[in-house]
Amino acid sequence: MEWWESFFDEVTGQIMFYEEAWQRAEQSCDALVSLLGLTPGAKILDLACGPGRFALPLAQRGFHVVGLDISAVYLSQARAKAQEHGLKIQFVHGDMRQIPFENEFDAVISLFTSFGYFEREEDHLAVLKEVRKCLKPGGRFLLELQNRDWLIRNFRPRDWQEYPNFFVLEERTMNFERNRIESRWIVLKGAERKEYTLSLRVFTLAELLGLFAQAGLKVLGYYGGLRGEPWSLEANRLAIVAERAAL
Repeated sequence: MEWWESFFDEVTGQIMFYEEAWQRAEQSCDALVSLLGLTPGAKILDLACGPGRFALPLAQRGFHVVGLDISAVYLSQARAKAQEHGLKIQFVHGDMRQIPFENEFDAVISLFTSFGYFEREEDHLAVLKEVRKCLKPGGRFLLELQNRDWLIRNFRPRDWQEYPNFFVLEERTMNFERNRIESRWIVLKGAERKEYTLSLRVFTLAELLGLFAQAGLKVLGYYGGLRGEPWSLEANRLAIVAERAAL
């Protein structure tokens, strides 16, 4: 069993998708639409959509949105929120290595470090090839994730976060041989204690550009965030915009 098969549940969802995270997503939507050059009514696939924190505000802006995620818990939450807001969004339970669409989307987005989950290196290339497959000719892909170089320069082996109803202790190690961050989350809620582990592949910019080229995705630009800030070693985030290239 891979770590992500047991990691994404209601508890970790509360940690990752707290109220401020939803607000930040809403505030970022106009910027990512501009970065992708999307026109009104475009069809977007939100890959690893979680509970819908980007899918919902994009649908509210008039885009046709499909969300795909491996977590049934998050998809259930996303469907409930879409219904609550009167939004028609198709949420699909699926694996990003096997996207059940072809030549379908004007844009695919993968945000909030939803890339790098898999143990096998070839699986990450498989995801990008699936992204290309489901894009229309000339369709665009936006990948947004943590900047590996910033992460290493600011690496913290321990973090302690307080939330309204619980505390989270995170312990991290960096495996330089495999370019992976191994983390353990200890969640304390009253007398309850739960542990989670995650293992995330972190990529250099050069590695990602190479993977995009292999997958048939032509990189149009890379930035230090969704607002198109210049990328640098000091940038916390990395956003890459590419389009489906002709093979």
